[in-house]
Amino acid sequence: MDKFFNPESLVIIGASRKNWGASNSILTSLIYKKYKGKIYLVNANARHGEQLKGFPLYKNVKEIPCVDLAYIIVPGRFVKSVIEDCIEVGIKNASIISAGFKESLLYNKQKVELEQEIVELARKHDLRFVGPNCNGIINVPESFYALFGPRVKIEPGACSYVSRGGTAIANILIQSSLSGFGANKLINIGDQADLTVQDFIEYYDKDPTTKVIGVYTEGISNGTEMVKILKNVSKPVIFYKSGHSNAGMRAALSHVGAIAKKGTNEIYKGFIRQTKIIPVNSIIEMVDVAMAISLAPPPKGNRVGIFTYGGSLGVMMSDAAEDNGLIVGKLSRNQIETLNKILPEYWSHNNPVDVTDGNEAYLPQNILKIFRIILEEFDALFIVAPVFEDDSIFDVSPNEVNFRKMYQQVVKDNIKKYKKIIDEVQKPIFVLGDRGEFSKLFIKNNIPVYPTFQSLARAYGAYYHYIKNREK
Repeated sequence: MDKFFNPESLVIIGASRKNWGASNSILTSLIYKKYKGKIYLVNANARHGEQLKGFPLYKNVKEIPCVDLAYIIVPGRFVKSVIEDCIEVGIKNASIISAGFKESLLYNKQKVELEQEIVELARKHDLRFVGPNCNGIINVPESFYALFGPRVKIEPGACSYVSRGGTAIANILIQSSLSGFGANKLINIGDQADLTVQDFIEYYDKDPTTKVIGVYTEGISNGTEMVKILKNVSKPVIFYKSGHSNAGMRAALSHVGAIAKKGTNEIYKGFIRQTKIIPVNSIIEMVDVAMAISLAPPPKGNRVGIFTYGGSLGVMMSDAAEDNGLIVGKLSRNQIETLNKILPEYWSHNNPVDVTDGNEAYLPQNILKIFRIILEEFDALFIVAPVFEDDSIFDVSPNEVNFRKMYQQVVKDNIKKYKKIIDEVQKPIFVLGDRGEFSKLFIKNNIPVYPTFQSLARAYGAYYHYIKNREK
């Protein structure tokens, strides 16, 4: 299965001359991302000596050397004969982008039978494939970008994803990029006629560059096997199952042929009870939780301390924390007495630690002391003191002191010291803030950043409950 993510050579069967569509999207991305392997292109109507984007165009896959991976992008009725040609030349791995198979169940059962014929043919000759009705594969660290979809600027990360839905994998990619967190490997398996979600959970569990596994599916097949795998997996698995409403069930059936019926929802609830998966309800939540687990040390408990410069911010953060099963406990007498020596007399004397406009609190030596004091008796620190990166919304005269910029500079100068505290006490620090330069700096120093109170608390809560359940 490693050849799906690390092919040294590949062929696009059904390479089109058009400047749009699946084959163009995949080929253009491979070129743009500087794929290091050998690329071959096949088009049944190729003319002698014809080239496409600088590559020779062949009429049949039997005219080229055996490759590690075949992308099949031909009308559904030709897929079986293309598979036969791939078998003849010894190709063992394929991604069938072509659609019109099991997802056609509602209006054409013959296409379901055709898919089964393809599965039987491929397995008889040891050819494994993803799809049909899928949109590709990405290996971010290796710059292997072979996806029919948007080409996104993204950094290498620690979470790898498997998805039944193509637009779902594209959205995971986009959210991972927007968060500044990145991703490792992503694969869309569509109808999963051959290789399944379970196969890729097992693959990622053994993959040394994957720390967290993300799953998106609309239906569940072979529930017994899935439970067995999820019970034995060693890495965190974040699981998003959609298709729980009546409308969603119907949509799932015509989308990837997923049988997302009411019984499936009960099976999924059983997974949650029997395994240690982390259930989520959106792609954004999936990426948020993946960031928390990938960056922060494991939570030792659910008691959180909050640092803020605004009382209202502290109240809203406290609500979100309790909503997600966290405890915003009281400060101890010793903590209060120690903080009294640093903070102005009008600080909150409570958790959240609200320093308001206590200027000296923001001196590097003091702010770091405050963080340490909070973490002495709490399991995590939530910094709810946004730097507000977007200069365009602020109306500041060039002649006045810009306290926001001063605060930004303090944060920028001390982020590495925040990380040093985390490394020393082995407790997480989570930050509320917008996306931009500062969020990237925090993430680079293993500090997750979230744009809302709920997303921050939800991510920490999911991480805490995962650790708690794992230890049972």
